[in-house]
Amino acid sequence: MRLFGRPKTSGDTPARPVVVALLQGWGVTTDNPRMPVFSTRTPAFNRLAQRAAATSLSTSTTPTSLGSALTSIAESSVSMGPSAALDDLLRASGGLASHDGFQSFVRDLTRVGGDCHLLCCLTSSGIEGFTSHAAKIAASLSHEGIRVWVHAVLDGRDTAPDAALGAMHEFLEDVAGVDTVRFATVSGRAFAIDETADTRTLGLARDAIVDASPQQRSGLGEYIDEQNRAGTNDGDIKPAADPAYPGMRSDDALLVLHPQADGFSNLLNFLLPTDTLDVPSARPSTLSACRRMIGWPRGGTSQAMQARQPLSLHQPTHPRLPDIIRNGDLSLMMSAPQMQHTLWAANMEGCTVSASKTLAAAHTLEAADAAVRAIKQAETDVILTLLGGVPAVARNATGTTLSPGARRTIEQQDKGLGRIAAIIERRGGTLIAVGTDTCLYPADALPCLIHGGPCTLDTPLRAGTLADIAPTVLALAGVAHDTSLAGGSLLADGEVPNAAAS
Repeated sequence: MRLFGRPKTSGDTPARPVVVALLQGWGVTTDNPRMPVFSTRTPAFNRLAQRAAATSLSTSTTPTSLGSALTSIAESSVSMGPSAALDDLLRASGGLASHDGFQSFVRDLTRVGGDCHLLCCLTSSGIEGFTSHAAKIAASLSHEGIRVWVHAVLDGRDTAPDAALGAMHEFLEDVAGVDTVRFATVSGRAFAIDETADTRTLGLARDAIVDASPQQRSGLGEYIDEQNRAGTNDGDIKPAADPAYPGMRSDDALLVLHPQADGFSNLLNFLLPTDTLDVPSARPSTLSACRRMIGWPRGGTSQAMQARQPLSLHQPTHPRLPDIIRNGDLSLMMSAPQMQHTLWAANMEGCTVSASKTLAAAHTLEAADAAVRAIKQAETDVILTLLGGVPAVARNATGTTLSPGARRTIEQQDKGLGRIAAIIERRGGTLIAVGTDTCLYPADALPCLIHGGPCTLDTPLRAGTLADIAPTVLALAGVAHDTSLAGGSLLADGEVPNAAAS
């Protein structure tokens, strides 16, 4: 018999709902595991820390990106981050040059004398943080005698709003001494990978990549700097091409570097609408869309999706937490701010946004309010809500304090957490408040508080990782441990404590 929102527990009966509030970007210091690492106003979290069972989660195997952190929770596996497979590929004996797929790509392109167009996100952190990998790949192609044109998508959402110029300099340092690698275009993510990108904005990115239009006479570095000085976020910078870039030809190759292939799907459909590179017919056509994907494709039926030939493929190896919860005869509700909805759907639910059952809230407080409504309705066993919105490395120029915007976002997260904690205390249930990533460096651990139900201030919790959140949720909900999960319950004895005894 399903139990909904039981106000009090008796014996070993679990207190439902179990509410998991994920705090994006929160970190702690080892000398004070109950407090956020920064001196932001977080009265709700501070008050909760005085009442709840507390522990900290290690960051040694925790990814810095929100998407990978969500995957760790969803699959209850210790994720090594989206770049782990590519790291292994680059570090293998002989490096990328020894990879059969890479060699095949080089042979095809050398045969027709085409250039390689490397499409990647230019950022050093977040889920798209592959700047150093892109530089190594570009250098490897250059050593094979192939000219490389880099098409950089700028972040500004999961990074500081003006971090792209620094990432560009980092890339150029990594390819120093290589003469045949140059930046061709830059495009803010709003024009390439964001949900809001439409036909018009994608068309602007396509025009820059394919037709080198419009070109910036001063160069791309100066263009980015001018836009930042005018107050434009990196992610909103309009597509532009370098004055030396001649545009794309049909005998050129497109190489895509991204941990989630669906992030570039819409743009690729513009570039490969009929399974060939969409370039003017008047240009030489000796090779029909020689292309490769270095990343983690996640399905798709379009011709462009089917045509990709991955050098490295990552597939989930563990069942999804939402599926386990539903298989345990428990009802589930999930909510996330609109800006994180895509990542949430892909990583927590393992589905496309259109097929997502997650409530996409307008902002963080609305996501928290959705959880509060579900608690009041007393019809849901497990509630997962993301209190997100803090960009990675969201700091001022000194790199030591939070930017005003990031500070306000953390305070908004705290308000949402306070609302959830208050209704749990009135209606009953169990609240797990946990940080989901370490993007606000120099955090060295993640906070984890469990409040209500069988847990009190004195309830012992063991230290763990994000992989232990899923087993803990199941234990608190009274569901038997799933042996396919890599993690274990954070409750010290691995079982739900006797509520009557506490």
